[in-house]
Amino acid sequence: MGGPALGRIEARGRVLDLADGAGVFAQGDAADAVYAILGGPGQVRIGAVERDSRGLMVELLGPGEIFGEIGVMDGSVRTADATAGLVRLLRVGAPVFLEALATEPALGRNLCRLLAARLRHTFALLQDATFGSLEVRLARQILYLARRGGRCTEQGLRLAGRCRQGDLADMRGTTTRSIIPILNVWRQSGVVAYELARAQLTLTGEAALQALVEKGATG
Repeated sequence: MGGPALGRIEARGRVLDLADGAGVFAQGDAADAVYAILGGPGQVRIGAVERDSRGLMVELLGPGEIFGEIGVMDGSVRTADATAGLVRLLRVGAPVFLEALATEPALGRNLCRLLAARLRHTFALLQDATFGSLEVRLARQILYLARRGGRCTEQGLRLAGRCRQGDLADMRGTTTRSIIPILNVWRQSGVVAYELARAQLTLTGEAALQALVEKGATG
């Protein structure tokens, strides 16, 4: 959806500039708005934290993506936590979003595609958690992030934004200590390059990671 319809929604929204680590909403909160990521060097982390501080990150979202639509659409509470990382957001109140959804067919079609893609990804996460080794699960996640929003560089396909080792661990529902040995092996074999200070991961051996995922799926 674009043009006048998008302009009307933006005009009725509120722009927020959030610092790294700022909470947008928490699991169980009332779903009173939908958010669009307008820009910024960071990303928005969607997931949950258990009582023992273990994290699970379901999505890592960047500019141009929306989140918070599920609770608004079904009138229920938030299904996960949303944490910002140096981003500019557009906050669209639930009534405005639902009105646009009822009157703009293009918005409904685009939202259906978005939800279908996220449902496919969620099923892949569940399948990996049930059957896949940690190395295969991590490889699949890095490929997903690289192909979704990566940038081509001389080294290879660089993941968008900061990708801390803790973030990678949370995406797989494990600990940083568990993934460091895997990343070290991949670095030594030229599959990835990781700049710790900048939390920047570059996929330098895409074919090798894809082969690992395919072997894990058949073996």
